[in-house]
Amino acid sequence: MLKFRASFLVARVVIVEEGRVLLVKHQEGEEIAWVFPGGRVEENESVADAAIRECKEETGYDIKLNGVCYIQEYDIYYVTYFYSSIVGGRLTLGSDPELPKEKQVLKEVKWIELKDLKNYQVYPQKLAELIQQENFFKNLIPVPETFL
Repeated sequence: MLKFRASFLVARVVIVEEGRVLLVKHQEGEEIAWVFPGGRVEENESVADAAIRECKEETGYDIKLNGVCYIQEYDIYYVTYFYSSIVGGRLTLGSDPELPKEKQVLKEVKWIELKDLKNYQVYPQKLAELIQQENFFKNLIPVPETFL
């Protein structure tokens, strides 16, 4: 008999401006991680639409997607990272609408200098290293037109 495993699609955005990257602090108990804004793709939602929605929910920013810059698979999650630009909104810490107020894991949203990333527990670490390379964003995978 075949065993099937459930999997989840996740969309995240990478926004780098003026030598700084936008990150969100997640904390559960004593565990802390700084992550790129984003979250799970909802039923009947494209990965691109989820990236735009999640960024707005977590950071207050409206964005446009410039292209896919990184793809990650871990456990049962498949994560697509979109290099993005801000087109509106204002920086504010959002919340996870699926969690009650007392269980929120989003604790802070802020711009962090690329040179200071080594001082933060950034996940995924490999992407944090890659975005510091001068030419990293020059070879993006285009966002399919059906998502625009």
